[in-house]
Amino acid sequence: MIKSEEMEKIEVHSQKEFDDVSKDFDGVIVIKNTIEIISVVARENSHVVARENSRVEARGNSRVVARENSSVEARENSSVVAWENSSVVARENSRVVARENSLVEAWGNSRVVAWENSSVVARENSSVEARENSSVEARENSSVEAWGNSSVEAWGNSRVVAQENSSVEARENSSVVARGNSSVVARENSSVEAWGNSHGKAFDNSRILLCDTGKWEKYMNAVLQKYVEPLYTKKLFLEIAEKKKDKVVLYKSVNPDTLRDFYTGTIEYTIGSVVECPDFDPNEDRECGGGLHLSYTARKTQDFNQGKILKCLVDPEDIVVYEKSIEKVRCRKVLPVAVVDINGKPIKEV
Repeated sequence: MIKSEEMEKIEVHSQKEFDDVSKDFDGVIVIKNTIEIISVVARENSHVVARENSRVEARGNSRVVARENSSVEARENSSVVAWENSSVVARENSRVVARENSLVEAWGNSRVVAWENSSVVARENSSVEARENSSVEARENSSVEAWGNSSVEAWGNSRVVAQENSSVEARENSSVVARGNSSVVARENSSVEAWGNSHGKAFDNSRILLCDTGKWEKYMNAVLQKYVEPLYTKKLFLEIAEKKKDKVVLYKSVNPDTLRDFYTGTIEYTIGSVVECPDFDPNEDRECGGGLHLSYTARKTQDFNQGKILKCLVDPEDIVVYEKSIEKVRCRKVLPVAVVDINGKPIKEV
């Protein structure tokens, strides 16, 4: 073990050396050239940096910075910042910021922000925000928001929002919302909602909803359909929405750290307690504000804010529907009853 008083750093090479560091140490623990996997469990004030060829498993609320050729497996609520050629496997509710040439494999409900030339494989219910030249392979129920020159390959039931100059290849049952100058190649049963100058090619049985002026080419059985703005009524919405006895089932995405709304940060959603809007407005011509905004599917909530999803019960009389959109509706009051995944399946019931 090497200790530096001036820099407040301790360098360790084994599990024993790591465990021997005082729990009260508030400096930096540097893990280098390990010959074993070192398990890092949350410490109070210390910060862990993995360097060179070290191998680390992070658990609890631990925080790790991975550099050089280090590898980290992040579990539970741990957070990792990956640099250079480091590699990370993110599981459960872990969070990763990937930079430079780092590689991340995301599972469970993990969340990744990818920058520069980093690459990510997203699985299960993981979510990724891809920026600059990062690349993402999205599978299963993962969700991706792509910016800059990032590229995404979408499989399974994955969902992608493509912005700016990002590019997407959509396969299987994946869905894409394309905006800006993004480009998409749609294959198999994938679907695309095309806005702005987004453009691309549609193959197989893919379906493209043309919402703007971008140029698209179709091949084989692909369908290009011009978007026609629908008009919705409350009656129609109640026919579509999920029911539970005399209540309507709606979903809300909240800040996972505070359980409060993303917009104001002041309205807290507690499981089992009624949440009431302080400035409710029953005017049906109003789209935003004046109500608690909820969606009729758990997946749809993630189009607005990628947070923790709550299943809520709402009295039909407390719902206001805007005629030009049902992506979200305004509510007077709601009762959160469970935390659910992106498919609406309970993670934690009351």
